[in-house]
Amino acid sequence: MIKVLIVDDSAIVRAMIKQIMETDIRFQIVGIAENGEKAVLRNTELNPDLIVMDINMPVMDGLAATKKIMETSAPAVVCFSTEDSVDIGYQCIEAGALELIRKPDFSVMTTEVLQDFCERLVEIADKHAKNRRDKAQNQAKQEEKASAAKEEIPASENTNHRYELCLIGASTGGPAAVQTVLTGLGSNFPLPILVTQHIDSLFDVQFAKWLDSSTGMEVELAENGTIVKPGHAYVSPANVHLEVEEVPGKAGEYQLLLSDEPPLHFLKPAVDKLFFSASKVCKEKTLAIILTGMGRDGADGCKQIVDGGGMTIAQDENSCIVFGMPRAAIECGGVKAVKALDDIAPYVKNLVGAR
Repeated sequence: MIKVLIVDDSAIVRAMIKQIMETDIRFQIVGIAENGEKAVLRNTELNPDLIVMDINMPVMDGLAATKKIMETSAPAVVCFSTEDSVDIGYQCIEAGALELIRKPDFSVMTTEVLQDFCERLVEIADKHAKNRRDKAQNQAKQEEKASAAKEEIPASENTNHRYELCLIGASTGGPAAVQTVLTGLGSNFPLPILVTQHIDSLFDVQFAKWLDSSTGMEVELAENGTIVKPGHAYVSPANVHLEVEEVPGKAGEYQLLLSDEPPLHFLKPAVDKLFFSASKVCKEKTLAIILTGMGRDGADGCKQIVDGGGMTIAQDENSCIVFGMPRAAIECGGVKAVKALDDIAPYVKNLVGAR
């Protein structure tokens, strides 16, 4: 059973979250706190597995509380954000929070939404607990998974000009993972980078700004028709699919396409949409990275890229918040290399001959 501490300055919100989570037998509500200062104390007293943390609170906000809590312990912290606190929310992720989610609108909560909300928190808490419990064992298992995946292509066999596009797909736990990869690739990376992150409509603009300010790379929210440049990253807006197409009459040059087609896997944007489009126009010159996330979005796209001669890399289980998307890509034969999060950027730079 997952021990939960709920932190919010609104008594109504605390009561509603408590009521929602108590309908799921996997949760045990062990404490309530109305501000960050009390959350720090309750965390010490109760040792929760999961903290659902509001950001804007009196006395001590969610960012300061997350920093304090992470100094002495390591529970799974999931932060609630509203439109006016998204920028602070991403700072919470830098401080150690695992995920940033939109504060529920209780007026439109359906049974399906409630189930999805609980399932997401369970996935995060369970994975985090597993990592803390048996990290060494997981590492050994992941090494076996990596060896069982398709043989990795040695970097020495790849010419520096082979790849023309770098793609990244992520979901739950993705913001911090994407930040790590972009920071590692750096501003001199020789390929354009296109990112599809499953994200709430409130968060996309601030997500791109946060990556731009924290990675050392130029990052912008994708716009229709933009011709992509090396060393720049383009993040899909919420509620549209990010795709890529070749610039008419200019071989090897690519431009962004924002599509309002129906959701894929119930998702919009969908990672598969980006991966499919790149594989079609870039073929064997496509390099794709599939990061932490729930579900199987991106798996079919990875398989199509591999079948077309391109390169795919999956984040390993031990470093994922949720291993769903990388696992699905591996299991369908769509992954050529499995790497820990911190090793992905060095590996990719070696593949493309970047310094």
